[in-house]
Amino acid sequence: MPGGFSLIEIMITMVIFSTVILSLAGLAFQIARRSTHATDQALSMAVMLARVDRASTVNYDSLPTIARCDTTVSGVVSIYGCITVDDLSSVRRRVRVIVSTTISGSRPDTIAFERGRVRYPIPLK
Repeated sequence: MPGGFSLIEIMITMVIFSTVILSLAGLAFQIARRSTHATDQALSMAVMLARVDRASTVNYDSLPTIARCDTTVSGVVSIYGCITVDDLSSVRRRVRVIVSTTISGSRPDTIAFERGRVRYPIPLK
């Protein structure tokens, strides 16, 4: 038989090549799915931090006006966020920000902090 490849050698090479390609395709699919999941989690955190920022910068007397629940939708993911304001005393309030998503396997995230009324006069001002 002169130089060259036999049919059986070519068939074995094609089987090995297709196995490698299918394995890489499965790996690429898993990476894409995890990347999408990470993007959705980042969006959830961005929504939470935006609500915390809003609650921490609004005037103390206006805190009850931001206490509400709403939904942010991005693609197939819905993010439900609630801000609650509880009076602890006449000069202190507890603000709680709760965010939950429709991402499978995720749990609600909560950040709670306290705000106090500014005392006048402010020393060293």
